[in-house]
Amino acid sequence: MTTPDKTIQVTSLPNLAQVLPYLLGHYPDDSIAFHSPGPNFADGPTMTCPLPDDPAEWEQTAKAAARTFIHYAHSRGHNPEQGIIIYLCREPHAGQTPWDTAALLGPLADWLTDALHEHRGTVLQTLGLIANRWWAFECPTDGCCEGEPLPPEDDPTSIAAQMARIGRTPGPRTSDILKEFQPTADSDFLKVLDSMAFNFHKQCKTQLGQDTALDTTHAHIDTAMRRFHDGATELTHALTARLIVGLQDDGAVEGGMAFAEDHDLPHARRLWAYLARHCAAPFTQDAVPILTLLGFVAWRQDDLITARLAFRQAIATDPDYELATGIHLATIDREDPRELLAVARKARDERLAGI
Repeated sequence: MTTPDKTIQVTSLPNLAQVLPYLLGHYPDDSIAFHSPGPNFADGPTMTCPLPDDPAEWEQTAKAAARTFIHYAHSRGHNPEQGIIIYLCREPHAGQTPWDTAALLGPLADWLTDALHEHRGTVLQTLGLIANRWWAFECPTDGCCEGEPLPPEDDPTSIAAQMARIGRTPGPRTSDILKEFQPTADSDFLKVLDSMAFNFHKQCKTQLGQDTALDTTHAHIDTAMRRFHDGATELTHALTARLIVGLQDDGAVEGGMAFAEDHDLPHARRLWAYLARHCAAPFTQDAVPILTLLGFVAWRQDDLITARLAFRQAIATDPDYELATGIHLATIDREDPRELLAVARKARDERLAGI
């Protein structure tokens, strides 16, 4: 694994287990991760897939994830027959020990290996990462490579020590990234949101009402963005609720996307994350367009990890929301987000000109 000025030695199973958050840029909680090493270890495609809470769903998850990764590797010009490393990341649930969790993951390792072999993928190693310990499921010796602690930073050969010497730190955990936009229930606000949604839908029963509502939403987006530019970190309950319901209109989302110029990015990100955190049950569906806006802004900031997590949550909530799916695919295909910004900017300019 190379950096611009250093070579990182991945020469052992402990190294291989410890390198994941450096390789991906984050630690994927409760996930399957794939990596096909290239000429330098870090070269080659990587992919993560969420691991459902219910182990009864894991076999189907394994088959779908393996198929998707093989297709993705080929699309990147990589031959998966040259080798794939699988990482199984899961923290023990209540009442479980790390060894209990490893036992649960054993069949998943087998399902993934079988599914990859069906698609002509060669599995080099399958590693379990559980509670800061590692398991090597490909090891044939009972009791070997089971539950070893990850190497400490004071071990000079560890990945952590090697990275520390060149000023690198491991990427954050998925759970920490998600905190930026996960909803928090506020019963007083939810009452305001419920009332606002009722009045909004009542107004939008006619075409004239819809047009008026959309114009108002655009004005509110302008107001909120200006306030966040000026340093605000929150809005009134009424304005927050009105923005959330108004952003259910695709025309409003298009207007929101226009606030992704370079000088807008940090303020827009804070605003969309703030609104997403207010979409607690039973209004989680309302977060979908807002998460899409957040993902778009994070993509513009080259924060692909947050972008894809936001899109993934939006798509999981509403698989039929095409904008989130489309932009998510664009991040995978390495398209330029400025092209989408140009489209949104043009639509905003035409709206302001009355075209």
